[in-house]
This record gives sequence, C-alpha cells and structure tokens, in this order.
Amino acid sequence: MRVHLIAVQAELQTAPYTSAESFRQYVLELSRGAVQGLPEDQPRILAFPEAFALPLVFWLETSRAVLEAQSGLQAALQLLREHWPALLRQGVWSPAALYHLRAPWVWPVYERAFREAAQAVRAYIVGGSIFSPQMDWEPARRLHAKGKGVYNLSLVVSPQGSVLGRVPKVHLTASERKAFLTGGPPGRQTLHTRLGTLANLICLDAFHDSLIEQADAAGAWLVVQPSANAARWEGPWSADPREIEGQVWLREGLAQKLQNRENLRYGLNPMLNGHLYDLYFEGKSGIYQAGGPLALAKSAVGNAFVRAEVEVPDAPGR
Repeated sequence: MRVHLIAVQAELQTAPYTSAESFRQYVLELSRGAVQGLPEDQPRILAFPEAFALPLVFWLETSRAVLEAQSGLQAALQLLREHWPALLRQGVWSPAALYHLRAPWVWPVYERAFREAAQAVRAYIVGGSIFSPQMDWEPARRLHAKGKGVYNLSLVVSPQGSVLGRVPKVHLTASERKAFLTGGPPGRQTLHTRLGTLANLICLDAFHDSLIEQADAAGAWLVVQPSANAARWEGPWSADPREIEGQVWLREGLAQKLQNRENLRYGLNPMLNGHLYDLYFEGKSGIYQAGGPLALAKSAVGNAFVRAEVEVPDAPGR
C-alpha cells in the first residue's frame, strides 16, 4: 500500500487566530495546499506542528490589549482580568484557570476546523496541539472539562471527519511546566486506523526510548512527532551549547529512533516557527526513515509542505 506523508511547516501569524472563521479557512487552505497535485484515490496523512492551535487561547475574539501584550504571562493576566466574572462562575482555583476559562470557546473552533479539513482533503490529519483540559461532550452536560488538569493535547482526525484520539503529551519541557501543564498518561499515543497503527508522540515524547518502544510493540508503522522547537536551528543546543540544535535533532531524532525496530518504519515531524509573544520557534520539518531523512524542509523558518510517498504493509482487514 502506498501512502503519502505530508508535514505542514507553519509560521505563526496573528490574523488566522482572531476569529473562528479565519482559523477554519487557514486550516483548510494549508490542508489543500499540502495535498495539491496528489492522486485523489491514494491515502494521505497530514501532520501539523505542536502548539499550532495554542494562539487560539490568546487571540480568539480577544482585546487589543491581549494581542499587543509583551509576554505570554502579561497576555494571560490581561485575559483573566477581562473575564473574571466567568472565572468565578467556573470555580477553578489554580494557575491553570486560564485554560479552563478559554477551553469552552477555543476547543470547538479547534476541533471543527480539523474535522472539516480532514473531510475536505480526504486525509488523516494530526492537528498539531493545543493547551487545554481534556474536553468531552454528552447530552446532559454538553461540552465540559474532564478534571482540573491541563495538557498539551493533539487531535487526530479521520478522512470521514471523526475524532480518533485526543493524545496528551507525556514528557513536558521546563517551559510547559512553568505554563502549569500536566503530563499525560502513557498508553494513549497509538491509534488503530484503516491504514494500520499510528503513533502520535508530541515533540519531546519521541526522544524518549520508552514511548518509542511502546509504539513499536503496539505495531505502529508510523510515528508522528508534532514539534515546536523553542531554539535557533543553527544555534547552540539547549542542553549543551557546544553542539548545534539542528544537528542534534537530525542525529538523535526520528532517524535514529527508527533504527532496528520491529514495526516502526517512518517518522513524520512537522515544525512550528515564528513568534508567540516572548517565545520564538525554529525548525526544519522532515519525513524520516531509519538512518536519515526521506525529505527535509529547505529552511527552518517560513511555511512549507514536506512530502514523501512511502510503501507500507496493508493494514489487517483491508
């Protein structure tokens, strides 16, 4: 079976995140661009970067004061000041209250945009990630948060527009812990689809052998690694300034993790870049096999579609 893999490299812009319709159109535009020219009858998997939907928390239908804040902390405090009555009604008394405040507005916009895009381009889509409590819906309570925790969550959608998984990041960076996120439980990172088993390991998770081993043991042939690398690609590595950030990604990342695996064959790594308040991201998106990249973005900044066609075993039951 031939499958098209596409990494959507995205540079942050403010305008697409300021309204539900602009975000919907932005996701649809990127998704259509990603599959342009591909045979319509061949399966495809698109992946967006980590934190791709995070700006919705700050910019969706918010004030100029929030948009023009000098830091993420300043923007968060401004949002809490502007919406304190809703915060009181919500009854979440923790530093993660901002995400609970915004989730009822933001989550439906995030989910709808990717469900519609997946249907429109007939693709499996990994919708990057967003910071949010786990959201659920049932007739009596309607949309509601499950518990007080807030996670770095990645939405996975089928070509029929069905949500297949809301995958939490397990291993958090220091910045994510400072943002009051909670690490999710392992065991929810693999999904069984009509194209076989896929693994969704958000950024740092894919550098951990234990999660790669779990994905391989579960029979996954593809590991998707949505990433937002808060460092200069050609600058010093955050863990050791004697090394170069991008060189470490290429040496220690998916190309190395796929070596000698029983089932894992390919890796799909879309990267976010640009500014989100006082944070800055860079990274070259790539598609990998054991030992090296099949395709790599030319630049660590700007929008790009990185594509490769791969041969995978037929999924059971096809």
